[in-house]
Amino acid sequence: MRKNMIRLAAAAAAVAALLNLAGCATPATPQGMTVKPGALAPANPKLRGQVAVADVKGGKETNPLWTSQVDAAGFRKALTDSLAISGYLAPDGANAKYQVSADLLALEQPLFGLTFDVKSDVKYRVTGAGAPRTFDIKATGTAGTSDAFVALERLRIANERSVLENIKEFINRLATLAE
Repeated sequence: MRKNMIRLAAAAAAVAALLNLAGCATPATPQGMTVKPGALAPANPKLRGQVAVADVKGGKETNPLWTSQVDAAGFRKALTDSLAISGYLAPDGANAKYQVSADLLALEQPLFGLTFDVKSDVKYRVTGAGAPRTFDIKATGTAGTSDAFVALERLRIANERSVLENIKEFINRLATLAE
């Protein structure tokens, strides 16, 4: 009986150690998904200060006991901040010439591995002057063990990089809207 108690205690300690090592899942941060200054070509002068963010939806809330996700509020902030940094965001959204809506349709995440490739699929819709335009953009973000040893952190980083690349591609396509 004493041997069984020792084995049970050892098993419980091992499980506790693994849970401690694994940590808790954290959501993707807007800062990690936001375009950095100088990362894109200068703004198209015809669109400078002419874009506002309307509706942003999709994504999921992060369950700390499961996996990192991208929620709509974080995605909205990253998109808005990226448009501001790139020079496209209107100072007053009510007077913007163009309105952008975005729907995060999917975030394809691996279940395990040393290198995580996350694929984001976003549908952007631009309305305003002229006919509405839709941009379906898919992008991939990668994170490996050199980025983070703990898998949950690697997944968060890959999520952020995927959405960042998606936003970059959208802004690059937006620049051609008024040509």
